[in-house]
Order: sequence, then structure tokens, then C-alpha cells
Amino acid sequence: MRHLVQLYLYDLGGDRWGVEADGTFGSRAWHRRFWTRRGQHHFVIRVDGRLAGFALVADRAHFAGHGVREISEFFVLRKYRRRGVGTRAARVLFARFLGRWELAELTWNVAARRFWRHLIRRCAVDGVVERRRRHGDLSFFVQHFATAREEP
Repeated sequence: MRHLVQLYLYDLGGDRWGVEADGTFGSRAWHRRFWTRRGQHHFVIRVDGRLAGFALVADRAHFAGHGVREISEFFVLRKYRRRGVGTRAARVLFARFLGRWELAELTWNVAARRFWRHLIRRCAVDGVVERRRRHGDLSFFVQHFATAREEP
């Protein structure tokens, strides 16, 4: 997984973020926190038994807070993109965790924004609200939606 995270970070912002002296992105401490934060569910995406990506679902959304989940990280290797792998994985997550969601894409990540907007329109009930938000020096498009109502 450590290697997949490096591919993810490079794919996400490799031309914008500097590489460490050892040739990696992000510190080792950051990598450990990435997988050990409380309130996150970790998923490995496989195709024919081979690693194809990963997803992290947080119980508390970054911008919306409690009562709203978010896919905080989502990565599919380029080899498996445009083959339905990411769509199937995201649909499984939305079905597993019914209720309110928040999903954010970096403004420069046009491909991710296109992917998520298309998928969310097909999965959301009661519409989608999109806002532009900032966190530090990063700018995001953030969608708020529900996949289904949670049982009381």
C-alpha cells in the first residue's frame, strides 16, 4: 500500500508538489497517519486478485462535520481507469454507507471532478449541492448529497 500511496500522490499533484530527498512524496509519518486515523474505513480495490487502487471513507466529513461521511481518498491505477473499476468501487461504498455524503476534488483535478460529478448525479437522491471551498492553500469543489436515507 505504501507504494500505491506514492503513485496516488504523484498522480494527484506530482507536478505541483516537491519530492523528498529520498525520491518520495510526503513524510513516512504522514503515510502512517494516512492509514491509522480513527473514524476511517480503509478499502483495497482489486481486479482479478491484483491491487488496482484504494479508498478511504471518513465517518466525519472535512467541511460538513458530523453526520456526513466523505470519501477522503480514492485512487485507481491508470491501467484500470475507464474500465468501470472506479465506478463499481464507489457504488459499493455508497451502498454500504447509506446517508449523507461530502466529496471534494482539488480544483486542478479536472478528470476527478468529471468522474465524480457524473457518478454522483446517478447515485444521489434529492439532488446535489456543489460549493467551492478552500483549505489552507488548496482550493476544492465540494459536493454534498445523499445516496439514500438512513433507517431511524
